[in-house]
Amino acid sequence: MHNIRIERLWRDLTLGFGGKWKSFFQDLEQHDHLDHNLDAHIWLLHYLFLGAINTDALIWAGSWNEHVLSIRGERQRSPKDMFVFGMMQNGIRGFGSEEGEEDVIEDIDGYGVDWEDYEDDSVLAHHHAHNPFAVSDNPFQAHHPHHLSHVEIDLPNNPFTTAQTEFLEAELSQLPYRHSQVMTDRHLLWVSALSLCNEIVAV
Repeated sequence: MHNIRIERLWRDLTLGFGGKWKSFFQDLEQHDHLDHNLDAHIWLLHYLFLGAINTDALIWAGSWNEHVLSIRGERQRSPKDMFVFGMMQNGIRGFGSEEGEEDVIEDIDGYGVDWEDYEDDSVLAHHHAHNPFAVSDNPFQAHHPHHLSHVEIDLPNNPFTTAQTEFLEAELSQLPYRHSQVMTDRHLLWVSALSLCNEIVAV
């Protein structure tokens, strides 16, 4: 129940841009020789697409922070408005006007639950699909995950010398789709870049 807000955020993020990149990388694995076990391939993905993914994330976050929320019993506001006006009303640390005064939470069990999203079938379906451990008819069973969602990511090392990397970029910069935001063009960029990398290694 208390995961509904973050589940809604993950669903919105997936629909907003995450799903696009996931499908893109899966297609490269299935059809265009991407091997996620090769450090050189991971480096090339970072080199070609990390900036674009970060840009997509910033654009999405900016849009999400500006979107209007329907809050039961209150006027509609965006997350950005809520943050700014909350600081003006309650102070930077979220305390009341009197120093040390905190909000009294009457319904502690329901605190933080977005009931509107909790009743949204698409949000619940996304939650249940990605949190199978949380679905249980046993009211005494604690709903702890089987494993923690922690991924150690080592930044891949550049397999090329500085001169080779400069040559790669010089060749890629001549391609008309080098900085295209169209996913089919990004697909062509991967194919071209992988071919170039193989040529550089063969020299």
